[in-house]
Amino acid sequence: MDRTAPMAAFVAAAGFAAEGVISLVHHTGDDHWGPLSQVLNGAYALAALALIFVLPTVGRWMQVNRIGRGAVIAAQIGYAGMVVESIVSAVHDGNTLGGLFFGGLLLSLVGLLILGVSGVIAGYRRWGALLPFLGMFVGIAGGDHGGSIITAAVWIVLGVALLRIEP
Repeated sequence: MDRTAPMAAFVAAAGFAAEGVISLVHHTGDDHWGPLSQVLNGAYALAALALIFVLPTVGRWMQVNRIGRGAVIAAQIGYAGMVVESIVSAVHDGNTLGGLFFGGLLLSLVGLLILGVSGVIAGYRRWGALLPFLGMFVGIAGGDHGGSIITAAVWIVLGVALLRIEP
């Protein structure tokens, strides 16, 4: 297994935790972002970027089939779209490519759901198969109320699980 994957999971957790905490104390509008809004945006971009690197290892950890591996790629593409949108929005001081972010969010959610179902069907580590999807779903649902703190907790749990894999 990839030994950098647990670290990437912890980086994602840190990014989601920072975003969740900031969203509890600060509202970020669509434009004229101040420093906290920029940090929130950057924390989310860092978390999404880290997930691009950790998801293939999560798929191998679950021992998913070809459909599950395709779902990993779909989720990675979705996260890549959100990273690009976050970078562009940071440069333009506000939400610039909202459609790209929304499309990336939908693609990542669908990819994570299919990955989770593939993991449950595979029968290995069923306890963790749906965690990435559920963490992201709760994070989105909680939005401005710190929902990403739950997403962070999911990636801490998965990071610890990935640490326990024999090399």
